[in-house]
Amino acid sequence: MRDLDVKIGGNEIDRLRRWHKQGKLSKSRGMQKQRFPQTSSPRTIAKLIRQGVLQNARFAAAVLVRGVKHGKKEDQHLLIRSDCMFPTLYQIRQQGRYNTPVAYATAHVAALFIRFFPRDISGVFAPEMLPAETRRAILAGLRSHNIRITHKTTILKHTSEDDEF
Repeated sequence: MRDLDVKIGGNEIDRLRRWHKQGKLSKSRGMQKQRFPQTSSPRTIAKLIRQGVLQNARFAAAVLVRGVKHGKKEDQHLLIRSDCMFPTLYQIRQQGRYNTPVAYATAHVAALFIRFFPRDISGVFAPEMLPAETRRAILAGLRSHNIRITHKTTILKHTSEDDEF
């Protein structure tokens, strides 16, 4: 891997960006506790839902991979996009679980990797290094837990290195 670009979003990101531009996050000013409250407990989340303050929440993840596929005739420049949409807070609560969409996604994906990880190999592996049947089992497990995954491949217009400059 040569380049990695990560983007996250939500209203908390905009708030942090604004505070950073205003200089409110500098070490000299100190981190004020009221700006960074404690994470709410499941009981507090349930209370906020009953009060109508919190109605629903969503979590999704997207991965974009840009690269070159070397072929017999010519190389193709591709953009591969994978999107993953997890159940909403409302859907999770309907299942009788008391956690957030981010916690739900994190726990379920980690549990599926552990469940289907081959017992006969050891070490640290990137997901693409796992056997194909293991990857398929993990993806099937995700889909069975109402986690939607979509993949899209786009062929990019080829530009020579001279055109870039």
